[in-house]
Amino acid sequence: MTDDAVFEVQSYLRNIGRLDRDISRVVPDGIFGSETTEAVKSFQRKYGISETGIVDFETWESIKNKNSEAVFTASEPIQVVRITNEDLPLIKGTDNALVYTLHLMLNKLAESYANFTLLPLQSLFGENTEREVMRWQRVISHEETGEVDKLTWNSLAEFYLLPTDTPR
Repeated sequence: MTDDAVFEVQSYLRNIGRLDRDISRVVPDGIFGSETTEAVKSFQRKYGISETGIVDFETWESIKNKNSEAVFTASEPIQVVRITNEDLPLIKGTDNALVYTLHLMLNKLAESYANFTLLPLQSLFGENTEREVMRWQRVISHEETGEVDKLTWNSLAEFYLLPTDTPR
């Protein structure tokens, strides 16, 4: 194996070892020494691969797959909802996934404050949604249009992203 390939194997094993204490930790240095051999053996032992300490095809494929899982598990959650300037304003009659997200944000207000009402989680922007948006716009001293413009969306999103134990 080349130094780069060894470094890659070591890096992957280190990623996996961060989440799985059964895998020996190795410092990526590009040298396939006793520390790397032990990390490979512990990986093989854990995943039912013949314990040779050699990175054969089966071991390599398994290390690659487990590394991908480790990276996805350890990284920040992927943002599912993407909103752009073109998506706004949201107005009464709009029927899309962003309205569903809007309802989630407005419902956090309702869980925190008695003067807001829980809305059904749906994708349709109806009269009740418009009323709750206007109520929020009043709170933030914004013109009460009932339409979700960028200022309304961003202020709701900031509130929604506050930790739940943050005093309000």
